[in-house]
Amino acid sequence: MRAAVLHGIDDLRVEEVPEPRVQPGHVLIDVAYNGICGSDLGMVHAFGISSQPHPLTGVCGPQILGHEFSGTVSELGADVDGIAVGDRVVVQPNYHCDTCVRCRGGLEHLCEVAAFHGINAPGGGLAERTVVPAANVHVLPDSVTLEQAAVVEPLAVALHAVELSGIAPGQTALIIGAGPIGIATALNLRAGGVDRILLSERSSERRKVAAALGFDAIDPESVDPVAAVRDSGAGAGADAVFECAGVAVAVHTALGAVRARGAVVLLATYKEPVALDTYAMMFGEMRLMSSLCYSRDEFRTVIDRMAAGAYPLDGWTSSVPLADVVDGVQAASDGRRMKVLVEVSHG
Repeated sequence: MRAAVLHGIDDLRVEEVPEPRVQPGHVLIDVAYNGICGSDLGMVHAFGISSQPHPLTGVCGPQILGHEFSGTVSELGADVDGIAVGDRVVVQPNYHCDTCVRCRGGLEHLCEVAAFHGINAPGGGLAERTVVPAANVHVLPDSVTLEQAAVVEPLAVALHAVELSGIAPGQTALIIGAGPIGIATALNLRAGGVDRILLSERSSERRKVAAALGFDAIDPESVDPVAAVRDSGAGAGADAVFECAGVAVAVHTALGAVRARGAVVLLATYKEPVALDTYAMMFGEMRLMSSLCYSRDEFRTVIDRMAAGAYPLDGWTSSVPLADVVDGVQAASDGRRMKVLVEVSHG
């Protein structure tokens, strides 16, 4: 079967790989769509694949990429209940050990030896077929398409950040960066009843996407985001700021735009350490936190909201066939495309 395999930095290849075998407690999935994530871009262009076996999975490179994917169940391993051959599914890709202090405390998503399918586990969604634990599979409602399901994972990432912030309907949110995660955050805020949402984004194309989805977006090169938040009616500052750009100046902007005792949530990753104005934080008593991953309940909440029509794909997703995945990765890296979905089963 064909798969997109990362062999090292800037060495992603579509090649023939062995068919996976189904073990007890696992299911075989014919992959339909797989989304390209910012984590994938970092692996391809900056970090590559570890040559050391992962402590939970024992896997090291080369690695079939892909952790945001949907498909159809084609085979069941022994001892699998609640899933049938032919079910349309989406996969929650995070693995945990169940034994560390964090897992035992209900923080499985922060497992001390966490792994992800398509990052440091056997197989990935950028393959025609892949095997995953049955516990990581969510059966889709009839109203959710396989294309929609491929963005459940990034939407769950954003939902988790929104939940961490504690923002409530009637309050004001600022999102810095209107890329896929910024858009996913805005959609989750709106789905949760927050309607005072401002996005700050330098790219005119991304601002157009945000506007087409019904969100207000400003260009921070011509409009000061801090002033824009206050002019919008939030005179004391935003109740929550979500940093989705991944640059140091955005963190400083977030701290300047949030109200006293408000929340700044970092969803982005940073190539270099970021200096913080700790005195500004002290005198504002704002909360600064990072957000990673999601719980199973949050993953399911996204699916349920999607079934109810909360997450339109228009304008912020586009597709490429598996044969063109390298070009799709580069287009996402260059900012020429927003959310790239790879049609694994269609080319």
